[in-house]
Amino acid sequence: MKSGESIRLNYREYENWKYEKFVRFVNNLLLLRSRVDLHIFQLHFDSHHVVNCDDVRTWIGYAVKNNVKVLDVNMHQYDKTVLPRCIFTCRSLEELNLKMGKAPYKDYEHEGLVLPDIIRLPSLKKLSLCDVEVDTSSLEQIIARSPGLEDLHLINCAQHLDLVDSKVLKRLTVDGFLGRDKGLTIAAPCLIHFKCTGLPLEEISWRERPSLESAHIFASLSRSTCDGQSDFTGIFLNAKRLALFGSGIKVMLEKELSTCSVFESLVTLAIGEWCLTDDLYIVLRFLQLSPRLEKLTLKHRKHNRAREGAETEPISIAGMTVQCPLLETVIIQCSKDDGEIQKTVDALVATGISLEKIHVTFYEDIQKNVAETERKRQGGKMGRSVLEKKLKKKQDWVDDSHAISDSDNDGGEMEETFDYDDYF
Repeated sequence: MKSGESIRLNYREYENWKYEKFVRFVNNLLLLRSRVDLHIFQLHFDSHHVVNCDDVRTWIGYAVKNNVKVLDVNMHQYDKTVLPRCIFTCRSLEELNLKMGKAPYKDYEHEGLVLPDIIRLPSLKKLSLCDVEVDTSSLEQIIARSPGLEDLHLINCAQHLDLVDSKVLKRLTVDGFLGRDKGLTIAAPCLIHFKCTGLPLEEISWRERPSLESAHIFASLSRSTCDGQSDFTGIFLNAKRLALFGSGIKVMLEKELSTCSVFESLVTLAIGEWCLTDDLYIVLRFLQLSPRLEKLTLKHRKHNRAREGAETEPISIAGMTVQCPLLETVIIQCSKDDGEIQKTVDALVATGISLEKIHVTFYEDIQKNVAETERKRQGGKMGRSVLEKKLKKKQDWVDDSHAISDSDNDGGEMEETFDYDDYF
């Protein structure tokens, strides 16, 4: 659909159409559009959709030639030839989102989209990549030639990435690794938000430590977690929002919280992904150090030694009390078949937390609500866009076999071959 100077195309909305009809629709849409700069161009295909790469290249090339500011491409199918090189040298681009899907098994050399040798995006402020191979060298080039880049999100992208070095970066996500040789060193003194999953804590080091306002970290237990950096909590002492999950987090916090400073600004804390019934010390100690905390979310998992590995012995909570005068709610998430969650509730009440503030929610219900929300969202997309309705009324569709050409196979100019003044 089209809105103002934005074009959003999701093939899922047109699944009842043959692909050829969708192509004619898009080609006509672009040809009939006024020659003004584009703000947003969005192109989404699901994994089961068959896509002609030449069409994709042409449509993206059109967006680049019309000075697009936000480019959002979700292909779910990896093809090293599908993206025109002009994407990576677009001077107008301020936000780039690429989600490519993993490479097919027949491609033994690469797991994700391979970036071109030349990347020059001088206006770029936000970059989100998924299933795109990013190593230290390519990231250095992106940062060096995108001086205003403040948001960087790498999802299943880090391919032997060992350094993120930026003086202006404010938000960083590293979620999943394609290959790892060394740890990850971060030199980003202006960073205010950090999200990381899939990397042991001892492999994260800070060359220029930021003062984070929020962080989301999931770390499983590794053999050397206890021997990692000695001041992990120091990077988020001034944070307002924290989400800390996994047995690796638990072991690290057990080591550091006994001598940690107060989290003066912390308002929201989500923590867990271990058996809270057996070990609640970390939670209570955090509460003791968080005088401004308003909301606490606990993610409880049944004890599973095979999954968690060898852990430290539980620390006794006998006699521990907490005083959080601003605490409004405590949400405990667990499975419906967990018959021991009441022990956790009783332990929290015994430390001074009011029972009225404690609410238990089940993972099964959360998943059901998410699925229902997605179903309603997709149902809302079944209604046809205004453009499609207009095109249906105007039955004389243009044969676009020559209407759009990809002259250089890299997002070529569109050729106007018909009079469209009164098309709508």
